[in-house]
Amino acid sequence: MNMDMTLQTPIKNLKQHPAQMRTVYDIESMATLCLQIYERGLNEWQPLLAAPNGEEGTYFIVSGHRRQMARLLAWALADWSADHPDKEISVEVAHTMIVALVESLGSLPKVVSALLEKYGDQEIPIVLFEGSQKAEILSLQAANYGSEQADMLGIAHSFQQALAAGATEAEIARNAGQKLTYVRNHLALTQLPPELAQRIAAGELPMSVARAVAELPGSKRIGFSVFVLANDPGKLTAKTVKACAAILKKWNGLQMPLAFKHQSQRNIARALVRLWSQVVEAYPEDAYAAASMLIFRDVHDEPWAAREKLTLWFQALGGDTYYTGDSINWTAIVQHLVTEVACETCPINQLPKAPLRSDLSQGQGGPLGMPCRVGETGPRCIHGLAANDPVDVRVPWEWSEHPGVEKDGSDYRVKSYENLLAAWEAQAKAEGKRQKAEAVDSVDTPSPATSHQPPTTSDQQPAASDQPPVTTSPSPPKDTPVVKQRAITAQYMKCHEQFDPHPFATSCDGCRHKLDKSPTKDESVPHCAWAGRLRGVDYKRLTSELEGSPEILVCRQYAPNQPWRERIPAHPEPAGMPRDWVKEQILHLVKAANQYGSKRNAFEFLTGRPLSANETYGDWFATQLDEQIGELSDAQMFTLFVWAHTEWQRAKNSSLFSLPINGSGLQFADYKETKWQVHD
Repeated sequence: MNMDMTLQTPIKNLKQHPAQMRTVYDIESMATLCLQIYERGLNEWQPLLAAPNGEEGTYFIVSGHRRQMARLLAWALADWSADHPDKEISVEVAHTMIVALVESLGSLPKVVSALLEKYGDQEIPIVLFEGSQKAEILSLQAANYGSEQADMLGIAHSFQQALAAGATEAEIARNAGQKLTYVRNHLALTQLPPELAQRIAAGELPMSVARAVAELPGSKRIGFSVFVLANDPGKLTAKTVKACAAILKKWNGLQMPLAFKHQSQRNIARALVRLWSQVVEAYPEDAYAAASMLIFRDVHDEPWAAREKLTLWFQALGGDTYYTGDSINWTAIVQHLVTEVACETCPINQLPKAPLRSDLSQGQGGPLGMPCRVGETGPRCIHGLAANDPVDVRVPWEWSEHPGVEKDGSDYRVKSYENLLAAWEAQAKAEGKRQKAEAVDSVDTPSPATSHQPPTTSDQQPAASDQPPVTTSPSPPKDTPVVKQRAITAQYMKCHEQFDPHPFATSCDGCRHKLDKSPTKDESVPHCAWAGRLRGVDYKRLTSELEGSPEILVCRQYAPNQPWRERIPAHPEPAGMPRDWVKEQILHLVKAANQYGSKRNAFEFLTGRPLSANETYGDWFATQLDEQIGELSDAQMFTLFVWAHTEWQRAKNSSLFSLPINGSGLQFADYKETKWQVHD
């Protein structure tokens, strides 16, 4: 420093440097410095260092910013002392004065501005800095690394100023006596929204997070910052934040995959990709904030493949249009987001309109069904095929033996319109033959409604014109096997409606065999596919002597139409075991259970039974587990693990076995199995 360059200038001509590192000031240390300058003035051997700022007679403070503030406060302290000659000046008095001024004006910088108005013409000595702008800023930073550390945001701002002046990150690090990572982390703070930078500066997240977020491009960086700020401090660890940021950095948004499990999945993917494109174009920061949340919850990848993912995506992006109340608005989704599909060009709509008992729609219309197969009109449905889509249609299991039908895991499918039409015609022909056979049965066999007419009494004689005179009432004919079977089926279906649901019960409402109408022309026949003609149906009753335990009704012909995620409750106290290990144990227990030679298979209430004689149950269960496991939460997997133990124990001891009372596996009771009988 060249002392020959010392000069006197009014203190108001000294301005804060743009690269000033301090934005937070400690009142205690400021009071101490104020008292020192009050007692002896500014040290002649350590004057303020300033550089011309381009305006005549004014300067930027390079070194001595706090001393300039303390000089102003010392003049104020001198005035206060003159007004209170009986008071001894001490650091406590200086501290009290500064606190009072800050409370009155709002902040220390505002106090300084007010004092400049009063004492601005007072002159102080300064030394002019000689050097480039880069050297000027580096000198400022070096001066701040002394006994009092500058605040984090001030350091970040100053480093950015040095970088803009031409300094390299390495030069800044050497000048400040810090590691290169220290400089880079602080520079990263300047790339973040102020709220997130302040949270990091406050110590709620480590500095390493700043770089991870700053490396994200534009909208991703802002969106990810919004996601971090939306979470309470402590919820997100540094490891989690950096991992999510790394995934988001590489993530290219939703893209249409090349292959799909089924056509509805293709259309759901279309809807999600279109929705994502619309939101990211209109509101990019909001879109990436939502994506960050989905990445954090690990549901960002292929959301069309799992119900939980699907719900969260439409909830996050769909607003009030595609997610209303607490459910997905499929009508709006199909109408606005699946515009490639049109009923006019869909092969399913080209099939003959006559409905089958076992039709593709399974009796369901609306956007999630097949309107064209139930007589409804609409622009499209989630199962529809676009003009260029490959034909790949899932068909009912009753179609499994028809030409052109292929087995695909636990499903049956056709892969061309020609095969679809051929399978439909084969099913229509089979149902026609069945109806003719049932018509013969109805002629030969009295229906339950006519075979149980009570004899009339003398008070209830029909009119002569209504009925020919008879002398005696004929005895009702005995029930045939088909009538008996229908009576059992009817009572079983009625009882199921009255019982509280239990996950092990085979509900008719969740079975593919339940029909919308009678399988015969007689509407009194139960609406079950197995009631069409005489076929063996095996009904069981599971009962417990423990008071309050539910009675469980089981149909061995059960064919579930619900995914496992809707049938398996989440265990309230999952053990947190690895999913792969849990899956391995479930398969092991199922295999062991089926080796005991029981007539039933484990988990029939989830899977149903194999549809063909050449299908083994071991493969049947394993295939369905592979298909369903991606949609199950860890808590549901643990419930399935608990159930596997009960299924294994039930197969081992068929006379008395333990089952969960409530399905989740927290309470158990001893059960026994008996045959279901029709009751009066």
